[in-house]
Parts: sequence; C-alpha cells; structure tokens
Amino acid sequence: MQSLVEWMIYDTLRPLMKKNWVISTTVALWFGSLLLALAMIRPAAAPAQPKVEEFFDTDYGYFFKYPAGWQIHNLPEGAANPDLRVMLQGPNGSSFTVVVEKLGKTTTKEDFESSPDRKKIVDAMMSQILEQTYKVVSRNMKAKSMTIGERRDLSNESGIKFYLATLHTMPVGKPIVVAGIHAFPFGKDYSVNFVMSAFWDPKDTQGQKTMIAIFNSFRLLGEDQSTENSGKPDVPADKPDVK
Repeated sequence: MQSLVEWMIYDTLRPLMKKNWVISTTVALWFGSLLLALAMIRPAAAPAQPKVEEFFDTDYGYFFKYPAGWQIHNLPEGAANPDLRVMLQGPNGSSFTVVVEKLGKTTTKEDFESSPDRKKIVDAMMSQILEQTYKVVSRNMKAKSMTIGERRDLSNESGIKFYLATLHTMPVGKPIVVAGIHAFPFGKDYSVNFVMSAFWDPKDTQGQKTMIAIFNSFRLLGEDQSTENSGKPDVPADKPDVK
C-alpha cells in the first residue's frame, strides 16, 4: 500500500507530467519512499563499516556497492509500485532508492552521438527533471527553499547519464540533500534512477565519505569501471531557486 506522502506527491505531479521519453509520473514515486524514511528516523551513531556488499539487478542492468551494515530492501513488497526496485537505508535516515521508469521509446548510441545537439538534449533533460520532480517534491515537503547545485553530464558508451544535486532548507531542523544519478541505457526502453536522500550535517565527514563511495559505485552493467560518476554529493552553494 502506498504511503500518504506518496499519494500526495503523485496527485500533485500527475497534471504536470507529460508522457514522453524524458520523464513521467512514475519517477516521482521514489520521493515518497525517501521522505517516509526521513520522517521515521531515529538518531543513531554511524558504526564503522569495513565490509562492502554488492547489489546486482540483472533485469535492468545496473549495480552498486554499499556498507554491509546497511539495510537493503527489494521492492515492491507486494503489488504496489512495481518500478520501485530497491531501497538502501543507512544510519540517521539516509537512504538510496532505485526506480526504473518505463519510457516507451529507445535511443541508440548512434543516434545520440550523431546529434549535434546532444549536449543541449542532456541539459534539457536535467532541467525537466529538476522542474517537474525535484521542485514539486520540495514544495510538498514544505521546504523553505530549494537550492540547485551541481548538474553534471556523465553520458558515456553505455547511455545518457547525468547527476543532479539539490539542498532543501526546512522550516526547522537540518536541511535535506536530495541527489540523483539518472541513467538512460542505449537501446533500452527505460531509465534507471539512483537517488539519495539524507539530512545534511557538515560535521559528519565519515558519513559524507560513505555517501560518496556509494554514489561512485553505481554503474550500468557493462559500463567502464573507470568512468567517473558524481565525484561527491556536493552541497549546493548556488542562490536558492525561486519556488
């Protein structure tokens, strides 16, 4: 059964989304799980994590690494939200969620690389996801402001891929960082979205290193292991975006 937060986000986004190859209403559902996890947190000290586990999804061709002590849940647990694949939960409410978005259209490597406007296409995709998903969710969780930080094009031999980072200032308490790697594998009719949500604590350097390691481990199967990912989930320093 979907949470109330998920339905609120879905109902708000539904009239705004358009059925095209960039994004649809399904993408917004990650945030229901992310915000629910943050709402249910209980403060806990982050233990040392010497061991690392790997998660593979052979159905949709991606994998990532995570600390062995973190809880991982295969989704859906039931018939709801079949495109929500997995949730990884760490200490103090931090979480990563993978959602697969069915697009109904494929893009080939040849078509993308031959387009003289490929950089503009990726930039437009990033802007649309920020506008139609991140901003709406920021309003739904009643953030005072959303600051858009890094936008990095990570496209490579395996597909169109980019990184987005946002910081949401709350009326009370710590700000929330929401960042994501969004991948569109060539020749596939879906996207894979790897999204992090966590309270921002500049003093928690070890926690930041853990988040960076998880983010940088995310790959499409067959993707060059030397390919650079986000580098780090930077805290946005730009001027807060007008909401």
